[in-house]
Amino acid sequence: MILVVNPGSSSIKFKLYDISNPSNPIAFVEGLAERIGVDGFLTLKINGIKKDYNDDMSNHEMAVQVILNRFQENNVIKNIDEIKGIGFRIVHGGSQVIKPVLIDNKIKKVIENNIKLAPLHNPGALTAINAFEIKLPSSKLVGCFDTSFHQTMPTEKFLYPLPIDLYQKYSVRKYGFHGISYEYITQKTANILNKDINKVNLIICHLGNGASVCCVKNGQSFDTTMGLTPLAGLMMGTRSGDIDPSIHQYLAKQMNLNIEQITDLLNKNSGLLGVSQISSDMREITKAVKNSNKEAILTLNMWAQRVADYVVKYANYLEGQIDAIIFTAGVGENSADANSAILDKINILDIKYEVDKINLNYDDYIKISSYKSKYNIYKIRTNEELMICEETLKFL
Repeated sequence: MILVVNPGSSSIKFKLYDISNPSNPIAFVEGLAERIGVDGFLTLKINGIKKDYNDDMSNHEMAVQVILNRFQENNVIKNIDEIKGIGFRIVHGGSQVIKPVLIDNKIKKVIENNIKLAPLHNPGALTAINAFEIKLPSSKLVGCFDTSFHQTMPTEKFLYPLPIDLYQKYSVRKYGFHGISYEYITQKTANILNKDINKVNLIICHLGNGASVCCVKNGQSFDTTMGLTPLAGLMMGTRSGDIDPSIHQYLAKQMNLNIEQITDLLNKNSGLLGVSQISSDMREITKAVKNSNKEAILTLNMWAQRVADYVVKYANYLEGQIDAIIFTAGVGENSADANSAILDKINILDIKYEVDKINLNYDDYIKISSYKSKYNIYKIRTNEELMICEETLKFL
């Protein structure tokens, strides 16, 4: 078996895969250990059946032990040695990690050194890795980094127009995120199109509460919207995306705020929530649009225009040689209204979509472009956990 772990500062989200058939890993257990360090709460879903536990989890090591104990109690595993590998989603590897890696002391040091770039995520990852290493000493530990897929970006794409020593001394550059999802979608689309992955050109719109767009050129990340942090790029659920940086100084003077308070405002109270004053959830926004709510209409138009603008920009980078435009993640996969709003604002590309198809339910992927469209348009369900599982499998 392979355990896929998405660690947080006070939580461990996980999926357990049966890899007895390596070409078809099957996730049969998923769960979430949360409130670690407080009182502890574990949710398990085994073959679709949900179970809740209140367990003492005063630290990550104890949380890992609780998860393993509940696995054995529910006959998920007979002994811990059945878990051959553990794949970790790690947010930030800086520019040092360009592909999935076996986790050793050197990689731990890389994760630690990049805490300054991902202070909310990397500490929890490091703590969880150490805990699993202690409790599952025979398992191979593999790190899959959200930033690694984007390390193929050319220098002129990742560098900011700042004094060069800010990059050289302080690593100030664009890193990009959602890389595990983009890698999965790139491989999936190459399979759908039956095309060599090294020749695939895509514009992938990863649209969830956090959102970004990636330009994939010849199977590699060529540019992406998120930057030094996930705050850059698109308007998102609660994040502002790109704004005039002088707004920081202006708000500091007008509202007597410090830089941390302003950054907090841009991260947690802006985007869909900030403009609409309704919700950060696209479902609530589109529902309000149907009721002719002016703030919701404005919000959806602003959000869709920003996505459309990046699609056009990346089409230019690909010189019109686009194999597919893809919508993925929670909003991209499920909101026909959001997808339509974006596509209706892309005027310079000769694309057409089927209104009836964009509303259809689907399991894996669906082509929504019409036969009149110059470019393929797909909705594809992403699967970051499966991607991590498959990468971990390569090390076994």
